Amino acid sequence: MPGGRAHAANQWEHPDFATAAPAGGRTVAAVGTGISLHPIWWVEQNETELAIQVTHPTGARFADRAVSEAGAEVKVELATLAEAGAETPIDAALSTLRVRLREPMADRRLVMLVDGEPISAARVNPTIQNLSTDPADPARHRAGEPVRAGIPEDGRVPRYYAVKTQLLELTGKLGEGAALPSERELAERFGVARMTLRQAVSELVLEGKLQRRHGSGTYVMPPKLVQPLSLVSLSEGIRRQGATPSRKLVTLEHLPADPTLAADLRIEPGDLVLHIERTVEATGQNVGLESTYLAAARFPSLLDVFDPATSLHSCLANRLGVVFAEAEERVETVLATPREAKLIGTNPALPMLLLHRRSLDPDGVPIERVRSLFRGDRFSFSTRLRPED
Repeated sequence: MPGGRAHAANQWEHPDFATAAPAGGRTVAAVGTGISLHPIWWVEQNETELAIQVTHPTGARFADRAVSEAGAEVKVELATLAEAGAETPIDAALSTLRVRLREPMADRRLVMLVDGEPISAARVNPTIQNLSTDPADPARHRAGEPVRAGIPEDGRVPRYYAVKTQLLELTGKLGEGAALPSERELAERFGVARMTLRQAVSELVLEGKLQRRHGSGTYVMPPKLVQPLSLVSLSEGIRRQGATPSRKLVTLEHLPADPTLAADLRIEPGDLVLHIERTVEATGQNVGLESTYLAAARFPSLLDVFDPATSLHSCLANRLGVVFAEAEERVETVLATPREAKLIGTNPALPMLLLHRRSLDPDGVPIERVRSLFRGDRFSFSTRLRPED
């Protein structure tokens, strides 16, 4: 090229596709994700070897047309060729072009063009693959979100996941409560089969970001409820987020304490325990199922003053003078049993959050043992950590 020294031979690398060398350059076939990934690059061999990774669009081929060095600039020009033919089972791939430089890269600038159009490329560390700290770099991620949008450094992701990321962007633009376009329209927009689209939508439904309504369509869901892991009651936690808490009684019974429950409540095995099981609602929507166990002998008048549709925590504190001083909690993920799924009104395959809690009074005497099951698509927990004394 004028003003620079052209490289006659560069090498494409890809583990899954054989390279071919038709007239005009070396190529590699690869299938892409349908999403836009900017190229990344780094240098090796004392900065005398330039490595560039490029994500290919679906079924496309790339050819390195020219690489030149001129002063403070290294220019790489790529050209796309005709489609490579039928898609392979691999949904995405990242191909690497390696160029032997005549002089070390040092502080020189990389300029990339694809089909004559300039594109940005992020420089990375070849060992840990950290993206540039340039705030304008489009490849950077936002704090709290998956790094690189969840896409591995080799670029290989299932096609449905690429569609899922695009759907997330779309839901952000549509807003809470909005209906998604039809399945046919979305499949055409993203250039995928309906089965691929359905898988992406199903994952977002499981994550609580979308909701399918029979005979109506698919809608953008509001953010999850965030319950603080503190002595604040569940009802109060829901109320603080602008929702209306309510309960529906499922089971109210006295039963003998088994050895484990007796130890938790610090009573004798066989002593009577009051079991209260209720569904938990937030503004009319079922979000969980809660079972509370209390020593019957300690609260003999509880059923005279307690309304199962209201907060048990408030009743104990305000009507019976119970002081909640501390609590022990443990959280795990589970799947609901068929009975639990039916009571909550959710799919048995939906991941659930299971909270075990034992509340204590100022003297360290157990007040209650609670087993709370929450929908993983509608609930999350938060806590504040402090150094131990």
